[in-house]
Amino acid sequence: MTGDEPVKHSKIHVQYRDGSKPKGVGVVLGFTGALGGMTKTYYTDSQGVALVKHESTGNADVYVSGRKVGSLRAPGETAVFIS
Repeated sequence: MTGDEPVKHSKIHVQYRDGSKPKGVGVVLGFTGALGGMTKTYYTDSQGVALVKHESTGNADVYVSGRKVGSLRAPGETAVFIS
């Protein structure tokens, strides 16, 4: 990487099952495959949205507060539900 590559990001919408949106909940993406790895933790805003920056692309598992709650093809956007 030369440092000139655009930053990739994925938008994760987190909701409780009752429809409310958590603020300040930690979200991490875990990339699968040979060059897999975890992003740092990003936190949801007041609308329950976390914008996760990453360098990898491809299939990724979504973790909220340390628990796997879904997956997506990154960069991308998904909604996940937590208890």
